[in-house]
Amino acid sequence: MPEDLFTFTDKPKVSYLLAGWRRQWSNGGRISSGLPRYLIDTNSGRQFGQFSEYVNRMCYPFQVAGTHDAFRPSAAFNEGLPSVAMSRQNSFYEIGSGLVVFLGEEPWYRLDIYAEAFFSAIKELGIQQTVAVEGVNGPAPPDLERRITCVYSRPEMREQLERHGVQFSSYGSRGRQGPTIGMALVSAAHYQYPDVQMFRMGAMAPMYPFMTSNNNQLGITQDHRAYYDILRRVRSLFKIEMDLSELEQMGNRESQELLDNLERLGRTNSEAKQIIDQVRLDYQYTPYVEPVDLDPALDQALENILRDIGEPGQDT
Repeated sequence: MPEDLFTFTDKPKVSYLLAGWRRQWSNGGRISSGLPRYLIDTNSGRQFGQFSEYVNRMCYPFQVAGTHDAFRPSAAFNEGLPSVAMSRQNSFYEIGSGLVVFLGEEPWYRLDIYAEAFFSAIKELGIQQTVAVEGVNGPAPPDLERRITCVYSRPEMREQLERHGVQFSSYGSRGRQGPTIGMALVSAAHYQYPDVQMFRMGAMAPMYPFMTSNNNQLGITQDHRAYYDILRRVRSLFKIEMDLSELEQMGNRESQELLDNLERLGRTNSEAKQIIDQVRLDYQYTPYVEPVDLDPALDQALENILRDIGEPGQDT
C-alpha cells in the first residue's frame, strides 16, 4: 500500500517535481545530486516527506565488499550515544512556486518497489509533471551551451518538449544498454503508470582526456552551467518563477577557467590542441531560445495580418 512506502508530515499545494539522485553513475558534473541540492539550499527547502524504512530495507545493501562505507546507510553518534538513526536519503522538499524537489539514492535492488514508492508519492501529491535530471562527462567546448538530451513517458508530451531545445535520445535502440535510474523510471511510467507525465533531461558536463598536476581529469566536476541550461528549460516548461542569475554567473566563471586551461595546454602540446579543436568541430547542440506563448487574441490578430498580406490582388 502507498502509505507503507512513504510518509508525509503534510501535503503542500504543489504541481511539479524535480528529481535527482546521489550515489548513481549518471551523475556527471554532479548534475543529478548537486542540482537538486542547490535548489534546496538556495530556496530554504522544507523537507516534508521521505520513503519508508520498508523501501530502505528492500532496495539497498548494507555494504559492498571492498567499498568500505560507500554504500552503508548514514549514522551518527554523540559522546558514544547514537544521535541519529541509520537512514537512506530519499526525501521530498518544498521549495516554493509549486515545485517539489526529490533527492534520492539510486536503488540497488527491487526497482519495482522503488518505482511504486516514487509514483505513488507523486500521485498522492497531485503532481502534474515530473522531471529527472542527470549528467554524463564528455568532451564538450566549455564556452558553448550544454547539449540537453531528453526521454519522455507519453507521446503527447513531445510537442511541448521539442520547443525547449532538447535532443530526443534513441539510447539502447541499436543494442543492449542499461538505463540510468531516470531513464528506468520514465520507462516504468510509460508502461506501468501511464497516467504519469515524466521526462528526463541529461546534460554533458565538459571533461577532457587530459590529466592535471593533481592527477585529475581536466574538466568541470560540478557543472553549474549545466544546472543553468537545464533549469531555464524547466522554468519555462513549468511556468514557475526562478532566479537563475547566480547560476549563470557561476557557470560562466567555471567555463572560462576551463577554456583558459585548454588554451594554455593547446599552446604547449600540439597533439592536445588537435583533440581540443576536433571536439569543437564535432560538438552538436540545440541552441535554446525560450518560447513565447502569445495571448490567443494577439495570435489570431497576427494570423489575420499574415493571411491578408499573402492574399493576391491587395493594394500596396
